Amino acid sequence: MFFANRRWMEFVFGVVVPTALTALAAAAVVYLAMARMAAEVNDIDRRGIARVVDVLRDEALTRMGFAAAEFAAWNGAALDENNAATVGGDLRLPAESGRFFDTLLIADANGAPIRTFHEGRAVGLDGIGVSQPDIAALIAATRLKPDQPASGFVQSRLGPLAAGVRKIEPHASGARAGSPRYLLVGRPMTGTEFAAMAEALGVRHLTFGPAPVGEDAVPLMSVSGAFLGSIGWEPRVSGTEAMERARLPVLAVLLLLFVVMGVLVVTIWKMMSGLRHDETTARHAASHDPLSGLPNRASFHQCLTTAYAAPRHSIAVLFADLDGFKEVNDTYGHDVGDRLIRAAAAGFRALVGSEGVLARLGGDEFAVVVEGNLAVERACSLGGNFVDFLDEAFDFEGRTVKVGCSVGVAADFDGRLTPGELVRRADVAMYAAKAGGKNRVDLYDAAMDADRQARATLAAELREAVANDGLQVHYQPVISAKTGSISAVEALIRWIRPAGPVSPAIFLAVAEEAGMSDLIGTYVLRRVARDAKSFGDLKMVVNVFAAQFRDPGFPDSLRGILKAAGMSPSRLEIDITESFLASEPERARRSVEALHALGVSVALDDFGTGFSSVAYLRRFAFDKVKIDRSVVIDVIRDPASQSLVQAAVALAETLGAEVTAEGIEMAEEAEALKRAGCHELQGYYFGAPTVRSEILRRISRERQAVEQLLA
Repeated sequence: MFFANRRWMEFVFGVVVPTALTALAAAAVVYLAMARMAAEVNDIDRRGIARVVDVLRDEALTRMGFAAAEFAAWNGAALDENNAATVGGDLRLPAESGRFFDTLLIADANGAPIRTFHEGRAVGLDGIGVSQPDIAALIAATRLKPDQPASGFVQSRLGPLAAGVRKIEPHASGARAGSPRYLLVGRPMTGTEFAAMAEALGVRHLTFGPAPVGEDAVPLMSVSGAFLGSIGWEPRVSGTEAMERARLPVLAVLLLLFVVMGVLVVTIWKMMSGLRHDETTARHAASHDPLSGLPNRASFHQCLTTAYAAPRHSIAVLFADLDGFKEVNDTYGHDVGDRLIRAAAAGFRALVGSEGVLARLGGDEFAVVVEGNLAVERACSLGGNFVDFLDEAFDFEGRTVKVGCSVGVAADFDGRLTPGELVRRADVAMYAAKAGGKNRVDLYDAAMDADRQARATLAAELREAVANDGLQVHYQPVISAKTGSISAVEALIRWIRPAGPVSPAIFLAVAEEAGMSDLIGTYVLRRVARDAKSFGDLKMVVNVFAAQFRDPGFPDSLRGILKAAGMSPSRLEIDITESFLASEPERARRSVEALHALGVSVALDDFGTGFSSVAYLRRFAFDKVKIDRSVVIDVIRDPASQSLVQAAVALAETLGAEVTAEGIEMAEEAEALKRAGCHELQGYYFGAPTVRSEILRRISRERQAVEQLLA
């Protein structure tokens, strides 16, 4: 009985009361919204009328300006002060008509009246009391733009006068030098004018005078800045009237809302028992990753915090990151990437079992919390199992997907660390595993922090070196097997710091980690394109990063570099590695096609390093195949290596490609590879990479030797 009453009270105060308050609040909001809308409509109406009054006011001034111009043009002789006898007769008819204006005034350059007419009759100089400062202001405006009449409101005894002013040009027959005269025509803004405006605007009681209290108004200012009065009107209340008309329908809608609220209250009461079950489902969804079904990042951190709250015991954290997951997403799409995450999560879940708590932190990162005796050993064993599990490729509807796994493990044996520090160490160890070659498990060591800091410092110095042109490009000769002369040069990046040179194996790896691959690759390409002119017609060979091949804009960027340097694309050879072909064959194919369309040669580098090289030769239209040093080193004594070279040469020639043997260090190797049919030879036996000037001197010496033989 107690629990039933409690549920009833929860329902009343948790559902009925809030629902009733909501309905009342909705009614209040609707009423306030309607009132606000009515006020805004009234305000919009007011501002609209004000804008139209402004337009009509400006139109009256414009009309006066044109009237002054036309009257001055057609009555030039009559207005000439030398012809004063005709002024009265010639001006009487148009002024009496009152069609355009009923007041005419001729003033000197200072604005002082000379002659004044009103309603066709001459009046005294001060007969209508026109403000001389206003006339002077209009004359000043006319002087600024002599070819245009000036207009504005001027103060007079007749009221605000809409006036236009134009300079009077002397009649040709009486032209003489003297002070200029100005014609002013005007019409008072009388009640008739305001009545016409009111009829045009559809407003009531449009008046002129001091600013009316409780009425909307537009101020009327003279050209000299004096306040003449306000054009006011009785405001329309369209919004208020519309609100009154909508009151009954709105009340009906609100009544319907209360009925609906009542129905909802009854429905909610019936659904409460079902919601209790759904609450458990929602809690699970909030703490688990929807894609893999594993606990999410929040659950992982909660689990780790709980582990630290227990009595002291060993705690280990395992961080696992999939190697090559981004390339899978880029190559096959996110659908395949999601299927890969689900498959990896299922495999990891089976491997972890009851050993710990497995979570997906996001993206391609997974983590495991292991507690108890031998926690670090068990975590390392799990990491090894993860690596072995991903050693096998996945097959998704005929698409073979291969990824690896880099694992970092960190442990806390006596509770001295914080959960955040333990996670950081596991993350550091995971990145150390990636830097160490991937597909491995690394246990955190304090030296890793120092190494990470050193690599970060090296990355910063490398970025500065690129920005300040602190890198060097060396060139290694490529020898024609047929002539023995240099047929090409391969560009190799070098970094020589004041403290000493840095191995390319080190700083290029750092560049990839820091996302500077494209930056350094572009640096080398610009340098090679610039140096190409000094090498005559020799082929220029450049190795580019995989990140550059992945960039869809790389061909366009390369085209711009070659065009800027004036280098022919046919002189450039781009090397692409077998590892990139194996990981992203479709993207590699598109890259090769784009480079061929540009006119650049493409060579398959590192041939024979363990992938399906023959299949790649048949699939891709390479211009050249470069045999790796690992094959060359055994070509003298290993018949299998000799057969591989011969087969590669035969297949390449069948496909229209040439073969270059790399890494030659002995004369015997060079001779064997020449006999095998290689077209080009390269290695320290023929010359180490060196600066451009040294290579150019060697080329010059070779040419001189050839010329002497021919002589």
